[in-house]
Amino acid sequence: GRAFSTVTGYFSRIYGTTGIEKTFNTELVSSKCKGDTKKGHDITLTLDRDLQNAAYDSISNIAEGAAVVLDAQTGEILALASTPTYEPETLEDNWSELCSVDGLFLPNAYKSTFAPGSDFKIITACAVIDNGVADTTVNDQGSYTFKNGQTITNYDSRAFGEIDLDGAIKNSSNVYFITKALEMGSDKLEASLRKFLLGEDIQLDFTTLSSNLDFEDYRDEVVGSIAFGQGKTEVTPLYMAMAAQAIGNDGVMLKPYMIQSIDTGDGKNVTTGQTTELTTVTSKETADQVTSAMTLAAEHYGFDYVGPEGWDIAAKTGTAQTGTNTNAWIVTFAPSENPKYVVVVMAAHQGHDGIYYKDSVDQLYDALVD
Repeated sequence: GRAFSTVTGYFSRIYGTTGIEKTFNTELVSSKCKGDTKKGHDITLTLDRDLQNAAYDSISNIAEGAAVVLDAQTGEILALASTPTYEPETLEDNWSELCSVDGLFLPNAYKSTFAPGSDFKIITACAVIDNGVADTTVNDQGSYTFKNGQTITNYDSRAFGEIDLDGAIKNSSNVYFITKALEMGSDKLEASLRKFLLGEDIQLDFTTLSSNLDFEDYRDEVVGSIAFGQGKTEVTPLYMAMAAQAIGNDGVMLKPYMIQSIDTGDGKNVTTGQTTELTTVTSKETADQVTSAMTLAAEHYGFDYVGPEGWDIAAKTGTAQTGTNTNAWIVTFAPSENPKYVVVVMAAHQGHDGIYYKDSVDQLYDALVD
């Protein structure tokens, strides 16, 4: 139903196929059975049924939202929910109405891209450390004015005074990250961000993941805006889950996968999903430092320990300005030391900041530890 259709897609003799139904149409309709019994392949997904329903429930009141849960240690996609969504059983009857819903068949969790805002700072923080400019503080007076006269402020124009990397992540200082980006220079910043595969098409087993990273002509105001997650930078919620997983995994980004197994109609296994290292985005030392800052931020946001073992959470919120509205994000993993799960929630084109959706994240951790 509605919780799954943005992943599984639809099969229609009139309107064709989307999602898993399209990607694996050949396998689903091809029989390898002997004798009179004809049956297509069985495809088992990594999605956890209860967790997928919980993910959908956590964003069901968000018009344009997404919720992602990854197994941080294997790369398995445990939940991948999007709104808007639809009932696949009534697709043909409601086709005209469904076609009037913007982006309905480009699921927000993995097909549509969005400005990330301040959650992107966890990626920039790796660049700050790796390029040797993290050792000094920044005097944050609440705003930064570029040479061309353009002024960028912190959220609510808050000033934090002398601030280090931990404080910049905790308080989400735009001024800090602009200053450090210009201190290291555009070439070094871009090289570090490209290590996260930003701007590349990433081929997964069920889709191609896209993002955008455009430094244009490397003007200071462009470089500075990229550093705190604005400019022309756009990513998917699944991508931000991958970035968080890499930081929690000592700098090693795993390749997310959706297909647990494919079996012929007579039960012969032809494909089994496997954990695959995609790339190394940074060093363990840098990843540990950013994780520590994210853990302080989570405490600042009011995240409680979760699970019977009392896991602490590493987190970063984001609020990207998009005209008169915002894209609101929370990117998390837990436990912060040797994480088991990554949880990301995104609400597009809303009037709220990232922390507004903390309850949605809490719902997912409650579902994970039940």
